[in-house]
Amino acid sequence: MDRTSARRSSVAPAVGGSSSGGSGTPSGHPSNRTKRKAKTGFAKLIGENAVLIISMSECCMCVIVKSLLVSLGVNPKVFNVDEEEKTSVLMKLSKMNEGASSGTGGPWELPAVYIGGKYLGGVDKVMESHINGELVPMLREVGALWL
Repeated sequence: MDRTSARRSSVAPAVGGSSSGGSGTPSGHPSNRTKRKAKTGFAKLIGENAVLIISMSECCMCVIVKSLLVSLGVNPKVFNVDEEEKTSVLMKLSKMNEGASSGTGGPWELPAVYIGGKYLGGVDKVMESHINGELVPMLREVGALWL
């Protein structure tokens, strides 16, 4: 079992490239399957949650975004990434967002906030949306807020 999968729920995607390193997993078909699962795993995680925050547990900006959403009455799904996984996860998310609208680009830093399956942005975009009064209606639209 991969060390990351032991700490996460079953819907969490596999991350990291440890399958070719000294983990004992032979290269070839199983590692290719893992790579495909990682991409579909993130897509599934993003699609199944009204609000998803991909963050680092010790990042103050990630804590600020989560605190704001919780104070508004949202219960966001939080996917914590280790420092070693950060680059790999950001690359996967950026590739997933290439097909999306060109205005958002992709996440280049954490937190990466997804609302209703769409990439909203990082802490700056979340705060900007909140100040402009766009965040609460957006959250209501996807069913993250009922009031």
